[in-house]
Amino acid sequence: MATLLPVAPLKKPSCLKGQENGKLSAGILKKCGIGNFLLAEPAARACQALVAAAEKDGHKVRATGTYRTFAQQEALFLSRYTTTKLDGRPTRKWGNVTYWQKPKTAMAAAPGTSNHGWGLAVDFAEELDGDTQPESVSSKFVKWLIRNAATYGFSAEVQSEPWHWRYVAGDKVIV
Repeated sequence: MATLLPVAPLKKPSCLKGQENGKLSAGILKKCGIGNFLLAEPAARACQALVAAAEKDGHKVRATGTYRTFAQQEALFLSRYTTTKLDGRPTRKWGNVTYWQKPKTAMAAAPGTSNHGWGLAVDFAEELDGDTQPESVSSKFVKWLIRNAATYGFSAEVQSEPWHWRYVAGDKVIV
């Protein structure tokens, strides 16, 4: 994607103090306005407002992921990384072990370090063709996010994943 995604520093909401990544107390997690997907409470409220605004502007917002338990993070990571050395492939450390990213996979954070595990990240998708499966985000929706996401406290996290956005505004829900 040629368009530069805005990446802002993350400030965690105070409700996450004393919590463990991927092991959040159930009371912290709330529906975020996309199906039954969950986020940490301030992020969920902000996401509801973001989704409502995007839908008002004609986007059919869906998601492929939000909060991930530690076990879900571990399963995802192990599906995308291997301890078998793969020359030229990106690496990640988990514990004291080096893992190589498998070809044709998106990157994943080491378990226990993901913003999904804090209930702050959304992997956005869209409904574009009338079936039940969400599609990848369109360039039109990504441009909408670039113009509007900060209003709701969201920022991209990495340039290589235009679908992956995270709540960065701490306790200051901007809606």
